[in-house]
Amino acid sequence: MIRYSLIIVVLLCSKSYTQETEFDQLLDLFAEYKEQIPEDLAQKYFDFKSTEKANTLLTGKVIVKTNGYIILSTVLKCNAGGSCEESSISSFSDIGDRIDTIPYEREIADCSFDDTRVSVFVSDDLLVFRETRQKLDCLGDGKLLGKKEWLEFQPINEDGTFSRPYTDQKAAERENFIFSHRMFTRSELDYKTDEELAIIKNEIFASHGYMFTTEKWQDYFESKSWYVPSDDDAISKLTEIEKKNVELILSIIE
Repeated sequence: MIRYSLIIVVLLCSKSYTQETEFDQLLDLFAEYKEQIPEDLAQKYFDFKSTEKANTLLTGKVIVKTNGYIILSTVLKCNAGGSCEESSISSFSDIGDRIDTIPYEREIADCSFDDTRVSVFVSDDLLVFRETRQKLDCLGDGKLLGKKEWLEFQPINEDGTFSRPYTDQKAAERENFIFSHRMFTRSELDYKTDEELAIIKNEIFASHGYMFTTEKWQDYFESKSWYVPSDDDAISKLTEIEKKNVELILSIIE
């Protein structure tokens, strides 16, 4: 009985070692951008199967790395007319067990449309993407006929899984939108000047229509297309995240 138990332990350790070695081989490939991933590794770690539409999976980048998980992006070039490139991200444990996978960036276009999804913010708890849809005059001079743009926010959980994303169209026009969607720490803001912090704080209030009493901030935000002054007391409209960030900024400035 003891002998069989030892054999099982050895087999399990051997399997774990092989898995870690293969995963290390995969990670080594990510030292180069758009390196072809061998078919066996692409199949094992990303469930990739070559098709007529897309026959090669390429390395992207190491997007996030923490003590609990690592997130890798992979790139897929479509064998289609026009411009076609899509990428996805997968989170893995430190020994290579895949945790979750979601779409990442995208660029698909021809003479009639342009569809892009670009990463604009990365942290270990939140990813932000700018989504843009453009309709073009394919039969004429290719001029822009219509455009829609918004931001998609993708929360990341502590275990490396991805929560349900949400969108914010108004945020796409703001310079400091992230401070309405993610709680920051003092160390992350220490490098900013008092003027930069004041702009961030006041932008949070401006996003809720706060009517400024000082000429400086009136002029500054009235130049923004998204600003609609409507209220002389916006404190009650702030989210918990915004309140925490405002409190942090005030503690630094003061």
